[in-house]
Amino acid sequence: MKNFTKLLAVILVFVIALSTAACSLTPQYSYKTDDAELAIGVYIYALYSAYSQAESLAQQTEGYDSEAGTYDGSKSFLDVQITDEDGVTATADQWIADEADTAVKNLLAVEHEFNRLGATIDEATMQGYEASAKEYWEYGPYYSMYGEQYINPYKDIFEPLGVSYESFEYFYIASAMQEVVFDTLYAADGEKAVSDKELTEYFEDNYTSYTYFNTNLYEIVEETSEEGEALSSNKALSKKEVNKKKDQYQGYVDSINNGSDIKDVLDSYAKDNDLEGEQGTSNVEIMADSTIGEDLVTAIEKLDESKASYEIIGEEDSRVIYFFYKEPIKEQTKNYIEDEANRKSVLQNLKGEEFTDYIDQVANKLNITISRAVKKYSPKMFEA
Repeated sequence: MKNFTKLLAVILVFVIALSTAACSLTPQYSYKTDDAELAIGVYIYALYSAYSQAESLAQQTEGYDSEAGTYDGSKSFLDVQITDEDGVTATADQWIADEADTAVKNLLAVEHEFNRLGATIDEATMQGYEASAKEYWEYGPYYSMYGEQYINPYKDIFEPLGVSYESFEYFYIASAMQEVVFDTLYAADGEKAVSDKELTEYFEDNYTSYTYFNTNLYEIVEETSEEGEALSSNKALSKKEVNKKKDQYQGYVDSINNGSDIKDVLDSYAKDNDLEGEQGTSNVEIMADSTIGEDLVTAIEKLDESKASYEIIGEEDSRVIYFFYKEPIKEQTKNYIEDEANRKSVLQNLKGEEFTDYIDQVANKLNITISRAVKKYSPKMFEA
């Protein structure tokens, strides 16, 4: 867990994972400090979350047979050697135990820092977290997107297992606390304040501003089968039509490389293709975190700032021609950094690993008592 996003995800995954683990409604604690204690159910959630992560890692090992669902011939993956993204290698059962232990201790560390800093969660933010928790509890994760036909209340899953709504809601509140702790520590007047100069340098060294647009080099052919079933297939454009598109895209590239503004090129693209409205996709991001696809990332990263290129990507009957432009990142700095949400995102990327290490350090210094009841639970409880 080496950045802010991952640490936050560790907390949230306890909420959204459809755990088969029962959570105790008794006062029995799992881990506690002098001023806070976590129920045994919190540990079980952490253990199940780690179990799910370990299972995914085990499925990436050479011994995994996806058809048989076995690991080196065994249905259990708990004895399999796994390696996580931080390079830590261990048997799955040991990795799960260590990961769950760290996660729960970090929750106590976050709560400790929240109290030490005298931090608060504003009413509007708290209401938002509570509303989200309530919606998931009453309707499930897909209701807001797809409507009543996708109602799958978490309470129907968790209440029979002994999980109260208050226990469920806690994880939303813990997420809010972590975010507030980060914001407080790295605020302009915080203990770990970051200067505008440092933030600007990080932004300009790590972020890329780009624009791209594309045209298919194939057409979709609609057909009807003998049974009357509607079918569709791709038909590659002729060589002549492809060459025409190449010339068109080369023109866009030449315009940029000869000093034209990207807005003028986008207007030309819209006019040439009879398109209305804003065209192209523009973004400012760290390319290593981009979701636009490896081929597009590679093409953009190859470009010098203020330059453009075009590339054809895909197979013969599904090829697409792309135009790429990389804007000088300094032209984005002022507006991007001054936007509160963007600034916070940059700050989290800059200081996320440091923050995670800091929370680990706080956890290691706390006087944490672990209940003997924790020993009753192991990853084996989640195996069928």
